[in-house]
Amino acid sequence: MSLPPESEAHEPLRRCAITRNRRPRELLLRFVTAPGGGLVEDLAHKLPGRGIHVLPDQKRVTTLLTRHKMSGEAIAAVLQRLAVALEQRLLDGVGLARRTGECRQGFREVEELLKRGARPLLLLAEDAATLQDRVNGLVQGLTGVEVIRVPASSRLGTIWSGRPVVLVAVTHVGIQTRIRADAMRWWSFTRDTTHSGEKNQKGG
Repeated sequence: MSLPPESEAHEPLRRCAITRNRRPRELLLRFVTAPGGGLVEDLAHKLPGRGIHVLPDQKRVTTLLTRHKMSGEAIAAVLQRLAVALEQRLLDGVGLARRTGECRQGFREVEELLKRGARPLLLLAEDAATLQDRVNGLVQGLTGVEVIRVPASSRLGTIWSGRPVVLVAVTHVGIQTRIRADAMRWWSFTRDTTHSGEKNQKGG
């Protein structure tokens, strides 16, 4: 997975306050000024006020918060909250797909779905590296099927009564769009803390 370059973006663009690069709004982190000063994160892009956008990596977020005179302790708390909230928002999107009947889980069910001509977004748990080759073989030659990395099978499994889940197919286009954006932000923030948004991420 990687954040798309500005030239390939088709969604409303916002400029990163640190790098000045422009990216689709949904792929950036948004902050607004808190009543008592400082900044507060707004993952859903819904809080009132003038938003400040930043690429989703810890180095850039730290720079932004430092410029707004936040203490080291406050910055550490924001980074911790963001890591948890980005993962939870991603899992919430998968949960929405399950509740609406727009997803399947497990290799056999996904394989059958593809054989029927469906072109879902495939979600592969980050700790399921041994399954990567099988999944690559499953989608080889198929157009319009993307495989992205998501949180560990134990976390993904919380959506299915707690049993580990390693592979999920999401069929609803709108939910696919949400999950794809949230997965990019989560992966960038938790896996690449120095140059996210400017180079391709590994494993997606």
